[in-house]
This record gives sequence, C-alpha cells and structure tokens, in this order.
Amino acid sequence: MRAAVWNTRAALLYSLGGWTMLGAMIHYSRTSGGDIAGENESDPQAQQGPRQEVFVTDTAFGLRVTTTITYREVQPPITRLLRRVKSFFYPNDVPPSEN
Repeated sequence: MRAAVWNTRAALLYSLGGWTMLGAMIHYSRTSGGDIAGENESDPQAQQGPRQEVFVTDTAFGLRVTTTITYREVQPPITRLLRRVKSFFYPNDVPPSEN
C-alpha cells in the first residue's frame, strides 16, 4: 500500500513539473515573441551576424566558379531557453573561439 501511495505522489510531482515547464515555454514564446531585452548580451552565439563562406573553384576549361554560402543563426525559442538554463549551471566566462 505504501508503494502505491509513493508511486502516486512521485507521478503527480513529475507531471506537475512537466506541465509547469511546458506552460512556461508557451508563455515565454507567446508573450515576448521569444526575445527578452538583454537576452543576447551573454550568449556569444546569438551575437554573431550572418556568416558567409566563399568558395572559388577553377575548372579545367579556364572557368571560375564562385559559390557563396550564407549561414544565419535562426534559433527557435526552445533553444534559447535551454541555453539560458544551461548557462546557470555551466557559466562560460571564456571568450568565444574564432572557429
């Protein structure tokens, strides 16, 4: 009987935490559109602008082919939220690498 009561309490606590997290994520993404003023100040990956890579290839016939690839960092709100939560547990005071 004790095991059933403990199992019920644990299930209620687990479900309450899950629904609270889900509700917070929905509220966070709807009320502020996922952007909070000052959110991107401490996230070095969010401060990066579009990144471009240019590849130049010379073919056998003397033609030059230039390929430009532009990467944009468009992060869904859940990624920003998870990075923020992670930053509380693992603070990163090291400047970002150039890679």
